[in-house]
Amino acid sequence: MARESALRTCLSRTGWFRWCLAGACALVLCACGEPAADVSRPLRYDRLGVRMSIPGNWSMAEDKRVDAVHYLIVESPGAAVFVAVVQADTTAELEDFARDFSADADKATSSTMNGQSRFDRSAFAEGTIREHYVLSLGGVKVPHRREYRKITGAHRTAFLITQSADEDLPQTQPGFDLLLKSFKLADAPRADPGAARR
Repeated sequence: MARESALRTCLSRTGWFRWCLAGACALVLCACGEPAADVSRPLRYDRLGVRMSIPGNWSMAEDKRVDAVHYLIVESPGAAVFVAVVQADTTAELEDFARDFSADADKATSSTMNGQSRFDRSAFAEGTIREHYVLSLGGVKVPHRREYRKITGAHRTAFLITQSADEDLPQTQPGFDLLLKSFKLADAPRADPGAARR
């Protein structure tokens, strides 16, 4: 069935999504080892009704609202990425979102993709869909893992995506855990107090 979600249309129209994925791949190409996430000195983020803690050595790469969708990208010093897509549609399904995101990712990174990705629903009972895929970077095959989660608030939904090379997970997983456990949707967005700060 040829169905294109409003989110997918918005992402294609803004070019934001392809920029995000291209940037993530560029980070993978130039990464020289992934430092451990600094979870002892987190940065606090509180803007547009979204609250979370960011590892002290990670940075907010994108914080944009397009129409009714709020996009956030947090990057590690190496090549790990955390993406949050906050939207008003609370009925959107996690599996549909994951498949749309993956399909767009494949298009954006087609020159580096090595074969098909594989979805793993073994953690679905806990609300997680895991995707395994391989990027071919300079002739080297690098296994990656992307995980998708959905948080539903009173009036909004947030889709949270974590992405890292498998070999970097010991360094990146504590950072992802901090972001995921601290991520909160406030019932109503407040005035914009600014970006991430200590």
